[in-house]
Amino acid sequence: MEAPFTEWLPVVLQYTFWKRKADFQLAEDTYEEWVLFAVEEGSFRYEISESSGTAAFGDIIVCPPRTPFHREVVEPVSFHFYTFGWSRRDSGEDSAPIGGDEVPVRLALTDSTRLSSTYLYMRQLARLGPPAQRLGQWNHLLQDLWQQYVMERELAESASSVVQQELDPVMIEAGSWLQRHAFGPVLLKELCSKLGLSPVQFTRKFQAAYRMTPMDYLTSLRIQKAQTLLLETPLTLEQVAERCGYENGFYLSRVFSRRMNVSPSQFRSMHRV
Repeated sequence: MEAPFTEWLPVVLQYTFWKRKADFQLAEDTYEEWVLFAVEEGSFRYEISESSGTAAFGDIIVCPPRTPFHREVVEPVSFHFYTFGWSRRDSGEDSAPIGGDEVPVRLALTDSTRLSSTYLYMRQLARLGPPAQRLGQWNHLLQDLWQQYVMERELAESASSVVQQELDPVMIEAGSWLQRHAFGPVLLKELCSKLGLSPVQFTRKFQAAYRMTPMDYLTSLRIQKAQTLLLETPLTLEQVAERCGYENGFYLSRVFSRRMNVSPSQFRSMHRV
């Protein structure tokens, strides 16, 4: 009996980080290796075999070798691009996962705090040199993404009610709306009205689908952007707060410190290369 795909681990061949890409050079491409697009910011439409949709933060798109990959940028997109192979967990065998379930095209990750942390380390590691010089570390980070997906999948499958809520198109719409509006004034009452739900109904459904409250989800998106701005720009705390949807730097500092266990200034000095 062949092992299911969850018993395999991805192995890095090549890595590139693309920042705010306005267009893909090719609307359709075909790769000789497995490829993975892990979206950190912005969004793009994709079509691979029978799967299609829009990928944004929290989505990882996987395309098998020699399979047409159609894509179109919706909003300037920043993403981590990997070509990779596979290794069997228990034997180190190099091959591809066959038998059991097929590898999904879209991997949806819901723990945005853990995901943001992994993306942060990817960007930091990229500044230290080409992936070929640090393959062990790159494999660790790629496999951390994969392990997060496998763990979240197993937890979701253990509770059928959660699975049903996760597949609820109304909650998918709610998550997309929050991603689009996260960095401006967000009125959850407006979103509830748009979805035809009371605030209590909306919070209950959203928490079942995403395993966090709408406000926690919104905060995760804002803190993830704050991390990026702190490390990649010289903006002041007030300016970072403004771009992340907070009233002022003092309030951002309180929220950031509570979520990350360090202040924004400490975070900037600790992680900047």
